[in-house]
Parts: sequence; C-alpha cells; structure tokens
Amino acid sequence: MAARTGASVGVAVTITILGAMSLAFFVTTMIFYGNAQSARTEKQSMEEDVKVFVSPQEREHAAIRAIRDEATRERKTVVGFLASNQSELMKTVTGEASTSMSELRSELAGIEGTEEGSLVSLVEKLQGEIASLQDQLATADEGRRLAQQASQDEAERVATIENEFTASASAMQSEVSDIISSNDQIRTGFNDIERRLNQRIEEISEQSSDRESALQDTVAELQQENFQLKEQVRRLQGEGRVSIFTGLPEEALVDAKVNQVNPLDNEVVISIGREKKAVLGMTFAVYDDATDIRADANTGDYPPGKAVIEIIKVEPTFSRARIISSSEGNPIVRGDVVANAVYDPNKTYKFVVDGLFDVDGDGVASRFERDTLEALIERWGGILVGDIEGDTDFVVLGEKPVLPPAPGRGAPVSVIQEYVRLQQEIQRYDDLLLKADATSMPVLNQNRLRTLIGDFPN
Repeated sequence: MAARTGASVGVAVTITILGAMSLAFFVTTMIFYGNAQSARTEKQSMEEDVKVFVSPQEREHAAIRAIRDEATRERKTVVGFLASNQSELMKTVTGEASTSMSELRSELAGIEGTEEGSLVSLVEKLQGEIASLQDQLATADEGRRLAQQASQDEAERVATIENEFTASASAMQSEVSDIISSNDQIRTGFNDIERRLNQRIEEISEQSSDRESALQDTVAELQQENFQLKEQVRRLQGEGRVSIFTGLPEEALVDAKVNQVNPLDNEVVISIGREKKAVLGMTFAVYDDATDIRADANTGDYPPGKAVIEIIKVEPTFSRARIISSSEGNPIVRGDVVANAVYDPNKTYKFVVDGLFDVDGDGVASRFERDTLEALIERWGGILVGDIEGDTDFVVLGEKPVLPPAPGRGAPVSVIQEYVRLQQEIQRYDDLLLKADATSMPVLNQNRLRTLIGDFPN
C-alpha cells in the first residue's frame, strides 16, 4: 500500500511537473511567437524603409556594391557615406555643404558651358582659357611696361625740347624786342623822309607844271622849225620820202631759194646753212619770185608770202625747214625764194625797237613781249641800237603806250615814278617816229615785220 501510494505520488508529481512544464512551454511558445510576429513586422517595416534608400534590384549594381564596399572600408553606412560625400562635394562645388542638388542644378543652369559637358572638363577648359589670358596679360603687361618706358623717354625728350625751345624763344623774344625797337626808329626816320619827299614832290610838281608849260611852248616852236627842216630835206632828197613806202629793193630781201620739196614729210630744203649763219627756229616767208616782195606804194606794206617755213635742222650748206602754213592752189615748188627782214648772211642789220608788242598773239600788247621780240632779232643776227643813227636799217614800232591820268599830290611815290616813266616812253616813241620820218628811215609795225620774217615762231 505504501508502495502504491509512493508511486502514485510520483506520478502525480511527474504529471504536475509535466503540466507545469507544458504550461511554461506554451507560455514560452506564445511569447516567442509574439516576439517572432513582432520581429517579422519590424523586419517588414525595415525592409520597406530600406527600399526607400535602395531597391533589391539596385543592390546588385556594380556601382552600388562599390559604394557599399567603400563605405564598409570607412566603417560607415552607405547612406552616411553618401551623405558625407554629398556634403563634401557640395562644399567643393558651391562652398556650402548644405546645398541641395536642386539648388546646385539651379546654379549650374545659369553657368554657360555646363550643359555641354562635365564640370571637370568645363573647369579644365576655363583653366586653359585662364592660362591663355594670363599669357596675354603677361604680354600686355610687358607691352605696357615698354610703352611706359617709351612714354617716359618721350616725355624726357619733349622736356628737353621744351627747355631748348624756351631758351630759343627767350633769345628770339629778345631779338624781336631789339628789331621792334629798330623798326620804330626806322619808321620814325621813314616818316620823316616821306614827309620831306612829299614836300619835295610838291615842289617838283609845281616846278614841273611850270616847266611843262615852257616845254610845250618850246615843242611848238621846235615842231614848226622841224616842219620847215623836213621840207628842206624833202627838197634836197627829191624822191627820198618815197622810199618809206617802196621799202628795200626786193633783191635785197631775198635770202635763199627752195632747192627741194618733200610733200610727204611736209618739209623743204633751202639753200642756206650753218656757213650762212642760218639759225634753228628761224622763220621765212616764201614767194614765187623776188619781184613779189614789193612794198605797196600807198601803204608801204609788204605782201604776205604764199607760205611760211621754219628751220628745224641746220647743215653746213643747207637747212631743212617744216612748212608751217601754205596757200591752197599755190604750193611751194623748187626755185621759190624765201625772205626774212632780220636775216642777211652778208650784212648785219641794225634795229631800233620801241613800243608795245603782242608777239604771242593773245590780244594784249606789253613791254615784256617787246623784250621777246628784241631777243628774237638778236638771236637771228640783228643788232639792237638805242637811237636812230646814220647806219640804222629799220625802226620797228609797236603800239604807243597809253598815259593814264596824272596822279594827285597825295599819290604814292611809286605811282608818280611810273607816271614819269610812261611820259618818257611816250616822248621817246614820238621822237623816234618824227626822226624816222625826217630821215626817211623804213618804219615797220608789228604786221609788217611779221610779214617780212614769215611769222613769230612759238
């Protein structure tokens, strides 16, 4: 009985223990199940959170694995590693670690060149441009330095010139002051001389008026006496006066003959050359015969030749001449004679020339063209004399000078001198004309002389 009782108690205890253990196991199981459910829920929540940062597919990308490995090496989480790198990158790029990507994109949108490539390539490009600009700046700085040096040198040169100019100007100003002082003295003396001259001119004018009246009376008497003397000369010379109009014998006026005519070259060959004192440029009138060179009995004018020639080449015994002008229907032929009143190979003619001439044919006669005519006569062998003498051959008179109104008492000295000079020229002209008329000297005007020499060459 006692044994059965002990076994029953043991069984009961065992059952009790087993029941307690089962209950504990159940409770434990329920606790673990609850914890497992909680862990599963938390895991699911964590997986959802992880998906926000990286998806399961992205975890297999090589770039993600490389980021994970690098983060592991630095003992950082991937997110922490990325956040740290982003902050560092933003600080490097923008200078602010807190700059977001949207802000970075907004800033990059305003920078030219970022849309075409990476920031590194843009930076490299800009660095290249900066280096180029720095080289250009260095070159410009060197040029500026050289320009500054040149400017400084020029400024020193200009300063030297200014100093020299100042010194020269001071010296010149001193000289000018001396000249002004001298001019003042000269002006004072000139005014005094002018005053005395004006007084003298007034005295001379008064004396001239009286003298002119006396001379006019004397001229009237002399003209009357001259008229009487001319009548006596005419009576003594008989036909002397006729020679004024008949001119020189035509044989004396013939200077050469035409030996050859070259119509194709418009040239002729005449029978005088260097041995006969022919001169290059001399002109001749051409006539059919010597008898054609005869002065008109009424006017004393010589007939114009049928042609005019000008010597263009002088040989020892002949000369070539070009035909300047000729008459239609009456050409130059071999055997024609040529004449020039100035030229004579066997004699030197003497000329008295006075008056105003229009040698160039512009319609204006002047004293200067008289000088041209005199030079032409001398060039062709003639001799100029100042007055009619016993061996004078020709008197050549141009237009008579015109005397302007007499200047007043207050006229300048130069005007009075010019007036007196014109009076003397007119008096000389009149005297030559009267003397030539009294001595039966051949008188040639411009047209007669032009006819006798052929023409005035240009």
